Amino acid sequence: MFGKRCSLCGGKLNSSGICTECGLDNSKSDKNYRINRSDCDGMPLTHVHEEKEKYRPDRKADHREINHKETNHKKRDYGKQGYRMNESDMTGKKRRKHVQTPDITNRRRPLKIVILAIIVIAVLGNLYEEHKYDIEYAIGDAVQGVFQDTGDQKTNDTDETDYDHYQYVTREIPKEGERADYELSSGNYVAGVEIPEGIYTVTPKDDYDTVQIDDPENSIYLYEYTEGKKDKIEDIRLYKGAHLTLNCKTTVKLHTDNAQDVEAMETAGQSNPLTESVDIKGQKTLTAGRDLEPGIYDLSRVSGAGNVDVIIYSDEQEEINSWSQCLSEDGIDGETFHYLVIPENATLEVSEDLKIRLTPSEQIASTDYYGFYNR
Repeated sequence: MFGKRCSLCGGKLNSSGICTECGLDNSKSDKNYRINRSDCDGMPLTHVHEEKEKYRPDRKADHREINHKETNHKKRDYGKQGYRMNESDMTGKKRRKHVQTPDITNRRRPLKIVILAIIVIAVLGNLYEEHKYDIEYAIGDAVQGVFQDTGDQKTNDTDETDYDHYQYVTREIPKEGERADYELSSGNYVAGVEIPEGIYTVTPKDDYDTVQIDDPENSIYLYEYTEGKKDKIEDIRLYKGAHLTLNCKTTVKLHTDNAQDVEAMETAGQSNPLTESVDIKGQKTLTAGRDLEPGIYDLSRVSGAGNVDVIIYSDEQEEINSWSQCLSEDGIDGETFHYLVIPENATLEVSEDLKIRLTPSEQIASTDYYGFYNR
């Protein structure tokens, strides 16, 4: 039997074919042995053993059925090895209790809701900051419509309507004076220099014609427009030195019954030191003091349409104010602008398709051009 090995353990065989390691008689055929075999051979790996229980006449049938169910319930499948084992056969291992795993998804759900709420609030906050004036006006119009539907006219008044623009005025304009009428286009007008001091009624010709007063001395800051709601803007008080700014498509009419010191206006202003007109065509950016003379001009459209932008800088080249006007043949701001003040270092930018002309204003209030914006 030299060179042969035991078919069971691989040990050496003696001369009689007996394994010197395990004692198996290898002289017999392998058919006489069932090595590493079981009754499960040839069956599916997922089959289930049906335990046969011995018949015990001293036991009731219902007890056998219960024990049989408990036995099957305790069986566990430990992988794909093709066998099953009872928990009682797991030597040295304790039986584990079934512990329900916490639902992490459910626990994270409140956190996701909080994060989503924060994102929504942030987005809505940014949208509100960007469109808050439109939202406030929309809400105001809606509330106003409700009051009108219910017939409550007293609560229909807004804070803007009730606000007294002249509450800080300490000097009253005399009721007596001269009757005067003016028809003015878009531009700046200085009370006491170009139009007399007085209480005016303004009659616009087009919707969105605006009237603005800038009077720091008397704490008057007014901005009015009709928007088709009324034909006239009344009680426009112009004190000497106040700046009246009009933006209109063509012209607006001003009427007063108590104009003050009309004759004194002839000597109130001064002649403009500028004498030369300037034509600007196409997209250009000019700097006052280098490309054109600083001063006070009357602006007019020659051809085309577009914007004229003026930015005012201090001596330290810091922006302190700005002005912009759209000039076109049929625009709401018209084709001209009177009394445009351009100080030293200010930049003037003209749109590409626009040609304009700057003509020195005939009469001016002062050559302190910075002072016009820093009042």
